[in-house]
Formats: sequence, structure tokens, C-alpha cells
Amino acid sequence: MARTRNAVKRQRVATVESALFNPDVVFLLAALLDARDLCQVSLTCKTLGGKRANAIDGLSLVEEAARRLFECASEWERSCLRKYPDEGWIELYRHLLMLRSKLTFDQLVGDNIEHGEEKSIVRAAGQYHASSALCSNHVMRSGRHFAVFKGCGIFGVIRPVQINLSDFFEGELNIFHPGIRRFWEYLLGQRTARWTDSNVHSCCVSFVGDFFWCDWASSQPLTLIDGFQSNAPIDLLLDLDEGTLSMYQNGQRLATLKDGLSGEYCWYADVAGAVTISIERGLAPGE
Repeated sequence: MARTRNAVKRQRVATVESALFNPDVVFLLAALLDARDLCQVSLTCKTLGGKRANAIDGLSLVEEAARRLFECASEWERSCLRKYPDEGWIELYRHLLMLRSKLTFDQLVGDNIEHGEEKSIVRAAGQYHASSALCSNHVMRSGRHFAVFKGCGIFGVIRPVQINLSDFFEGELNIFHPGIRRFWEYLLGQRTARWTDSNVHSCCVSFVGDFFWCDWASSQPLTLIDGFQSNAPIDLLLDLDEGTLSMYQNGQRLATLKDGLSGEYCWYADVAGAVTISIERGLAPGE
């Protein structure tokens, strides 16, 4: 009798697992979770996180669910997130969620900067030295990306680097700008294969209309942008299909600021003095 009850119990458990742990059900559940939660599920549940011998490419149920979620992305989203050969589907799904979210300044470097009412806004406290705000979680690798910057700052793109306070002496990061020579070796030390072979590591335009780019090896000259209006927002289009960074104001394209861009970038801004700046996604005129 005991053996019969145990057999029935095992059969019920197997039935429940069969109902729950299948690609269709996991796909529906995964749509309710963010990428971090999916990763935790994958790590804590062997049935969901372990590779399946009979699955396409040996994917786990969670990875298969993330793959299906990504396949539901729009054509533009897929163009912006071409999958790396060594990249998991959960990681790619995380980037998809970031692409769908508001742009935010996730990394602030310097002692003259703080977030405003939300993370898409930063303020400089009034000291006249540079501090930087990076959209570190919003990495751009392919496709076309458009951002609108408002305020008196310096705006552009930079490689997705992480500036760790523990790597510097006390006070050394009170002033930070990627164009400052003493930081170049540190920034280049974070280079990965995903930067590709392009030497364009940061590009920026200021609220007075100068443009500057940097390869973190030598100084480059400033150039002035014809037709620049100092009282208008600065709109930037990063086109990684063409490898260009272009600038717009009032719906009009002013210039192609730089070509030769490839690999990964994120938006960033520099501030000094007492100013407030913001960033938001947008659509390039005509799109």
C-alpha cells in the first residue's frame, strides 16, 4: 500500500512538473519577469536553468524563454541588438528591456554632480570643474539611436566603461572628463573585443557649439559647428550601421560630427558650474 501511495505521489509530481516546466508555460511566466529575475530563476532551479539535451542548441528552459521573448521584438529593436556569438539569450533580453526603457544616467563621476528628480536628470552643484554622467546600462551596439539633450553641458557618446572609485587616490576623481589625458590609460585598460577596432572612443559637442572626439592616445583639435544655436536642445543620432554621429537642432540636421564609429557606446554628458541637464530618447526627423 505504501509503495502504491508513493508511486501515485511521484506520478502527480511528474504531472505537475510536466505541466509547469515546458517551454510554453515558462515563456508566459518569463514575460512577467525582468532579466535579473530570469537569471536568478535559472541559477536556483535546475529544472529551469539546466541545459536540455533534446533542446535546440541545448538551451535551458529559461534561455529558451528569453530567446522567444527576443523574437517578439520589433524590427528596429532587433536591428539595435545583433546577438554576439558568445552572448546568452538572458543577457540579450536584458539589453532589450533597457532599450524599451527611459534613458537614465546610471553612473555619476565627480563631486560636482547629482541626480535630479529622476535619473534622466542631473545637476551640477556650482563648482566650476567637470563631472560626468554616463548612461552605462543603455549600451548601443548596432542600429540607429537618437537622444535629445537639454541644458548647458557637453553631450555625446563614450565607450561603456566603469569608473571605480577604489581604483583612484582620494580626491583624484573630483574632476573627471574622458578628454583629460591622465585618465586615458585607465579607460583604455577596459577595452574589450566588443569595441571592435575603431579608435573613436568618445565624441562630444558642447552647448556653445564646439565638437571634440578622442582616441585616448593623442589630442584632437576642436571644431566649430556651423549654424549652431546655443539656446536650442542638442539632438544626436548615433548610426552604427553607417558608423556616424550626427547632430540636429530644431528638427534640422546640422552636421555629421564624426564617422568611423563602430562597436559599443553609451550616451554621456559632462557638467560644470550650476546647471541642470536632461536626456530622453527620440526619433530622428523623418523616421
